[in-house]
Amino acid sequence: MTTETIDRAEVFSRPSAQFDGDGNIEVRASAALGCRRALWYAATGYEPTNPPSDDSLTAMEAGNALEPVVARAMERAGWKVDAPDPQDPKQVAVRVGPNMLVTGHPDGTVRMPLPEGEAAAPQVFLFEGEPEAPAYGDSMVVEIKTRGPEAFKRWRTLGAERSHPGAVAQAALYTLGEFGEIRPVVIATMDTGSRTWDYEVIPADRLERALQDACGWLGELGAHHVQNGPDPDALPERDFTANSWQCRSCPFLAVCLPGAAEDDGTDEGAETEGKEVTDEEARDAVAAYAEAQDSIKEPEKAKRTALDTLKAWMRRQGDSKATVGDRTVTLVSSTRYSVNHRRLNEALDPETRAGIVTENESEYVRVS
Repeated sequence: MTTETIDRAEVFSRPSAQFDGDGNIEVRASAALGCRRALWYAATGYEPTNPPSDDSLTAMEAGNALEPVVARAMERAGWKVDAPDPQDPKQVAVRVGPNMLVTGHPDGTVRMPLPEGEAAAPQVFLFEGEPEAPAYGDSMVVEIKTRGPEAFKRWRTLGAERSHPGAVAQAALYTLGEFGEIRPVVIATMDTGSRTWDYEVIPADRLERALQDACGWLGELGAHHVQNGPDPDALPERDFTANSWQCRSCPFLAVCLPGAAEDDGTDEGAETEGKEVTDEEARDAVAAYAEAQDSIKEPEKAKRTALDTLKAWMRRQGDSKATVGDRTVTLVSSTRYSVNHRRLNEALDPETRAGIVTENESEYVRVS
């Protein structure tokens, strides 16, 4: 596995995979763990049958526009950030096999501010009384992502290796392309709802494993190329099922799974639990919900105001319990416990965390 670094502007909307002039398959780093059949469709020139919608393109453009915002937020938090020139971004290329390259544009490199008292390189001062400069760790690749509120919460709770393994593989390939070796990497993520951000540091040993997994995944596509050449009709097996998000968002869904784009892989009978609901009944349900919401809004507001008044009165009284009329009013204290998921995710590998932090899926209806 060899690396090379190319400093040149590149269109970010290039195909997820393509054949270069030397016959290599060139795969975008962001698609390194993507469906290998979809990569083959792209490389062999199939026209997308399910291109992104206007809303999807807007969301992607908004995410790209927010990446510099996250970089500046990191700088304000004390990080040293070396962001690429947006007009001339650096491209890195990593050879993962005799006939395959992975290319991409890192979001930059960062140096983490070291806690006070942590060992750092000794500083030499030319003048007496010269203030000490802040101490920073070694340079690391930063991979910046933007996520909706639910995806942000899932990433922060589970860690990127479980929630978004493709982003970790992407960062591993960037690290190898940038430094020629594996180092720890930073995943910095912004919640597009609250505009808050957080970060996760993935240690080098676990990043090495992510790199090996990505190379193994793409190696099978390289072997397919060796066996079949660039034959557009020699399709690899599908990697995901029709109801997976990978298939539902695939630009080649209609050619790969004809008919799946129309039914979207959903089971309408299961969603309504066997009950047939007409459009008129659905409209009536929304109207009933809105009426119920309006009817409780004012009483809830009055209740919150009354409780705030009583809390202020109880604090002034200095008592935790009092009788007012025929009612007992109690000032209740409770303790909440939280887990620092960033430290937990850094300390434990994904398999160990999976036995500690589990996922349970449920369904609910939201009307807005």
